[in-house]
Amino acid sequence: MRYTKWFASLALAAGMAVMGTTAASAQDWRDNRHDYNRVDRLRDTIARDRARLAADMRRGDRWAVSRDRAALERHETELRVMLRETRRDWRDGNFERGSYNSYRDNRR
Repeated sequence: MRYTKWFASLALAAGMAVMGTTAASAQDWRDNRHDYNRVDRLRDTIARDRARLAADMRRGDRWAVSRDRAALERHETELRVMLRETRRDWRDGNFERGSYNSYRDNRR
C-alpha cells in the first residue's frame, strides 16, 4: 500500500510536469506564428508600395514618387526589425527548451 501511494504521487507529478512543458511550447509556437503572419502582411504591403511607386514613376508624378519612396523605406525598415525580433524570439525559445542544435553552439 505504501509503494502504491508513492508511485501514484510520482506519476501525478510527472504528468503535471509534462503538461506544463507542452503548454509552454505550444504558446511559444503560437506567438511565433502570429509574428510570421504579421511579417507576411507587411511583405504584401511592401509589394503594393513597390507597384504604386512604379506606376507613379511611369506617370512622372514627382510628389507621389517621393511619398511612395518614403512609405516603402518605412515599411522595409519595419520588416527588417520584425524579422530580427522574430528570429530572436525563435532562438530564445529553442535555447530555453534546450533543443537548439547547431555547430555554433559551444555551450554543451
